[in-house]
Amino acid sequence: MEYAYINGVENVMKWLRDKGVATALVTSSNIPKMNCVYRVHPEFKQLFDIVLTSEDFTQSKPHPDCYLKAASILGVAPDKCMVFEDSFNGLRAGWTAGMPVVGLATTNPASKIASLCDVVVEDFSHFDEKTCLLALDHFKKRS
Repeated sequence: MEYAYINGVENVMKWLRDKGVATALVTSSNIPKMNCVYRVHPEFKQLFDIVLTSEDFTQSKPHPDCYLKAASILGVAPDKCMVFEDSFNGLRAGWTAGMPVVGLATTNPASKIASLCDVVVEDFSHFDEKTCLLALDHFKKRS
């Protein structure tokens, strides 16, 4: 498999790093699958401070444990985190974890995921500081 990056993700990760923002990848994939990703993209792990796989939590998405564990490891309160997700279960997990949620309309259309997130973007190339502030504003209104 190719394991293609979502458009713009590398730039967003660099932007977050430059701002000193801690980052985590929370995936329902297991270690063997992630090892395949690392073979195709050896630089992948360096994009994140931590990577949590299905082996790291007992309940998978849509349960919020995976996101709450990542926040705990990073030492960040859930409401100070931001979830980027494209799957229905992932969106529900971020929402239930009490985190601002940015929906990525990469797997499912924006119209189908909009009710499960604070803001929807087509991909990471459509995410910037303004979008981040919009997501935070919407999150505060629903909290």
